Amino acid sequence: MGAGGGAAIEDIGLVGINVRMWRYLAVLYPTPGTNWRKYAFVLPVTAMNFMQFLYLLQSWGDLPAFILNMFFFSAIFNALMRTWLVIIKRVQFEKFLNQLSVLFHSIREDSDEWGRDILRQAEHEARHLAIVNLSASFLDIVGALISPLFREVRAHPFGVELPGVNMTRTPVYEIVYLAQLPTPALLSMMYMPFVSLFAGLAIFGKAMLQILVHRLRQIGGEGQTEEVRFQMLCDCIQYHIRVIGYVRRLNDLVTNIVAAEAIIFGSIICSLLFCLNIITSPTQIISIIMYIFTMLYVLYTYYNRANDLSIENCHVAEAVYNVPWYRGSIRFRKTLLIFLMQTQHPLEITVGNVYPMTLAMFRSLLNASYSYFTMLRGVTNK
Repeated sequence: MGAGGGAAIEDIGLVGINVRMWRYLAVLYPTPGTNWRKYAFVLPVTAMNFMQFLYLLQSWGDLPAFILNMFFFSAIFNALMRTWLVIIKRVQFEKFLNQLSVLFHSIREDSDEWGRDILRQAEHEARHLAIVNLSASFLDIVGALISPLFREVRAHPFGVELPGVNMTRTPVYEIVYLAQLPTPALLSMMYMPFVSLFAGLAIFGKAMLQILVHRLRQIGGEGQTEEVRFQMLCDCIQYHIRVIGYVRRLNDLVTNIVAAEAIIFGSIICSLLFCLNIITSPTQIISIIMYIFTMLYVLYTYYNRANDLSIENCHVAEAVYNVPWYRGSIRFRKTLLIFLMQTQHPLEITVGNVYPMTLAMFRSLLNASYSYFTMLRGVTNK
């Protein structure tokens, strides 16, 4: 798929902001003239992440500093993991976005004004969320960037190490600090587009299910002939099959990455809670609280949007159940019964194709993180 496909998908508010950034950086829809950009974008951050790992190896003795830098290392590693996933699966992502475009325009060009209103609301919600996510991420990283200015000893915003080089001596310290100044923009463009894209795609899935519920409620109205009712039912079944295919393809793209992030985020939250228990610096306490809320926000965005999708699927089953079957023929009733059985199957995004992404799963993840934190605190206090 070429640049033309990218240009078309950019006009869709559900994913436009995120796709536009990834297209400019050649993560998606690269051309021979722009393909170099993704390496210029990803490789410097990959190098910095490796230098962070070296720094972790030599800062093991200072536990609070080690945990804080482990957070930064894990967060940047997670951002790289997302970006490399999209680069490696570029063809699958582009194909999926093309299918999204087809579904989107089929609803927009439909005569159902109610459906178009739902679509506009979904676009507005996804666009607003993308802007908020990018702004919050940018400000969060700016805070990390200026925090070393308030410390008593020299330290970089993101601790890095090179063998044989004293990173705190002039001019090495100043050079490295200046090299990290672009990180608010770079890391925001690397970290948040995947979160916002996931949310936008889940919002669209929910919108399609809402439209399906509306269409089901129109079946059986006064003055409808048997053929009209049956055709409306068949159209709803075909539409539901398309929605099922959309959600399953979305799940195939994201299920492994959200499983890895569940482990990473759970471990980070546990570690930061433990760090909060042993540090005394007000600056570090504020920073850690901010980082914990950042992790919670990202996780909640994932699980809340996926949870909305699961709930709306339950509404579809209710709408099918409430169709006035007694007004239809035997053919209509049998078809409706088969459709009702089909809607009983869960339509959800899963964590590693094992656990459904719901708010109940979100709570379980938080409970597990807190349990490990209390166990760790109990061991260290003995």
